[in-house]
Amino acid sequence: MQDTSPAFSSPCLVSDGFGVAFGQRVILAELDFSLPPQGVTALLGPVGSGKSTLLRTLAGLNDAHPRFQHWGQVLYQGQPLGAAPRPRLVQQHARLMMASTLDALAEHVRTRLGLAPGELRAWCAAYVERMGFPELTPLLGQPTMELSPLHQRAVAILREAAAAPALLLVDEPTADLSDYEAYLLLELLRKVGEATAVLLVLHNQKHAHQAAQHMLLLAGGRVQEARAMEDFLLAPQSAAGQQFVATGSCALPAPDADPTMLADDAPLPPPLPPAALAAVSTTALNTADDAADAPPCAPASRGPNGFAWLVPGRLAGTPMPGVVNAIGHDLALLRRCGITTLITLTENDLPQEPLAQHGLKNLHLPIRDREPPTVAQIQMLLKRMEMLLNKGEVLAVHCLAGIGRTGTVLAAWLVREGLTASEALRRVRLIDHQYVQSTEQESFLQAYEDAILRKLI
Repeated sequence: MQDTSPAFSSPCLVSDGFGVAFGQRVILAELDFSLPPQGVTALLGPVGSGKSTLLRTLAGLNDAHPRFQHWGQVLYQGQPLGAAPRPRLVQQHARLMMASTLDALAEHVRTRLGLAPGELRAWCAAYVERMGFPELTPLLGQPTMELSPLHQRAVAILREAAAAPALLLVDEPTADLSDYEAYLLLELLRKVGEATAVLLVLHNQKHAHQAAQHMLLLAGGRVQEARAMEDFLLAPQSAAGQQFVATGSCALPAPDADPTMLADDAPLPPPLPPAALAAVSTTALNTADDAADAPPCAPASRGPNGFAWLVPGRLAGTPMPGVVNAIGHDLALLRRCGITTLITLTENDLPQEPLAQHGLKNLHLPIRDREPPTVAQIQMLLKRMEMLLNKGEVLAVHCLAGIGRTGTVLAAWLVREGLTASEALRRVRLIDHQYVQSTEQESFLQAYEDAILRKLI
């Protein structure tokens, strides 16, 4: 659909026919929109329409994915996307959850400011006061993990906003918050939007009305409507917009949906643009062997922060449920991705009651932080994982942050499948460059490869 939003004299970002696919699956067909240099734009749309994919792609988080394809053009601050620093995506990093609130807030500005410790603390106190969260001042010395969910999310937003990006990307910040807590967080985002552009994914129309001046409705792989927020809620112009305002969702087929598989009364998706067909055809030639065997699975963006598939639809890595958000929230997201069994590598086991409440179970192998398992332990664990997979279970491996011990076990799985230790390490770090955190873990992978070779010989 043609972008009907007001023209901006110097837009922060302009998308022209931009699309995204993973392998042969087209997520975004062709997006045409622009974002103003300041203010909040709500990115609306039904679940699974590619909103999180768009944010992660703009932030550059999908670039290393081996099946990621894109086409069209995005101009960010007048330059092609990637030619300058990317937009910043607000994320809850497990590493920073362990840090003090002060260190988390100052992560992106410490070097630039060059302040002594006392001066940096004063700067942080003035910053949170100015942004409407003065109650964080007495909490600057506490680990971020000990803060309430509201304050954890406020710190994550403030941390990225402190870097003064031209565009801040925020994905569903009000999920599972009370109305009052959501109000406080949305007011913070409005304040951030006074100085920079904010693209904000929301499902709650009341929250979108409170926070945003502009909106984009994303459905069927395309922008269906782009207008002032107030005008959209009062009188949506598109059929998809009218349905969304009335029901909170809209039913449009995926951009690459097979017309023969749609219901008789379902609208047919518009033809894919030539650039999308060319990208998908190229991917099909390069990945035909393994793509044919890959089961359908929920995109990683629907899981908790830090969730990633190693074997799509079968085996994934993730941080420990509850380390960033409430454990119930993370378990619900894991279940939504199809996970049925967790492989727990932390010293202490997960509580069983919330697992049972979400229809999940787990297998516990305690490993000390930044240490590897023994060869005997990994042989036993991977055999158990193989048996679970053969029974149809879908597994997610986790430690605390989901990168050190988790990455080591995932890399060991690839070694067991026939890769060398160095190649397995390279592959898992394409998924997350932080996977496998210590030299001991790296050495273990080589020792495991040697043990397999000795057995074969």
